[in-house]
Amino acid sequence: MRIRLTAAFLVAMAAFVLMPLLQAADTLDIYVLDAEGGKAQIVKTPSGRRDFSVGGFRPPATGASRGLKPTAKLAAIRAFDYFISTHYDVDHAGNIPALAARIPLKVFIDHGPMIFDPKMNPRNKQAGEAYLTFVADKKRMSVKPGDTIPLKDVKVTILTSNEQVLAKALAGAGKPNAACPATPTIAAPADDNSGSVGELWEYGKFKMADFGDLLRWVENRLVCPTNKVGNIDLYISNHHGVTLSNSAEFLAALEPKVIIMDNGDRKGNAVETQKIYRSGKRLQDIWQMHKSPAIPAELTPADNFLANLSAADDRGYWIKVSARKDGSFTVTNGRNNFSKEYR
Repeated sequence: MRIRLTAAFLVAMAAFVLMPLLQAADTLDIYVLDAEGGKAQIVKTPSGRRDFSVGGFRPPATGASRGLKPTAKLAAIRAFDYFISTHYDVDHAGNIPALAARIPLKVFIDHGPMIFDPKMNPRNKQAGEAYLTFVADKKRMSVKPGDTIPLKDVKVTILTSNEQVLAKALAGAGKPNAACPATPTIAAPADDNSGSVGELWEYGKFKMADFGDLLRWVENRLVCPTNKVGNIDLYISNHHGVTLSNSAEFLAALEPKVIIMDNGDRKGNAVETQKIYRSGKRLQDIWQMHKSPAIPAELTPADNFLANLSAADDRGYWIKVSARKDGSFTVTNGRNNFSKEYR
């Protein structure tokens, strides 16, 4: 079966290229895209280069695709210097070969060999094997915790990879985490999610963390008994907001000001996760890629914080973050251009 880019992704990519009014030369710009339940981010550095594409792209389910935009829509994007594949599940890596056929991806970053489990979903196994075959003759970096990625203006530190975590706390971190359970979480890898590459992005005082689909037992090792990361400003919701990830001790360690959840209309975004998020002492807002019909109103952000309001009218809108060196940042909803400043 031919794997194709979704119309939503193409629209979002075109918007990324064609919106100079939203671009500022002194900001780190992060576009969280609607990948129909998958994960997709584009990061543009202050130098003006399109340096990173992060995450993965879900192949559309039967009937879910709204068609394709001409490949010429992508012509304005020349290439990405690096592409981070956090892990190899189909909703993250399933469309990477098709994407690379349309946009040059110069260097692939991943966690190394696929973590195999006998109970692995066959589609995830197939997607992982296809990705590893695809990158076999490409420029590739299999990273480990503590590695940094060379990038002008911005520091990217690898926090987790291949079920391993930082050995030493980052500068300014390392305090005991009172939220940690008395008994450490037992290692229980279910699939390749546990190997997810987790990164900390720093631009001046601004800090953003993204962990792919990292599972709770690896989260626990990163922040218990001491918090090796410290507080952050922006948290890209782990694992689409499901309860296999997003433990209470993890969020208590990171204490983000803003959370962006890359959920689908009916994927991710659990009630328990929302409650954990909202218990954060520093939390100001939660933004979501989709409104979730199954989540009660009291745990649902106001419409201005939701990029896509219904599956019936899903235009593939994005959420954009523009961060400055002083730690302040602005979040913008691509659906209605609603923006909020965080200082």
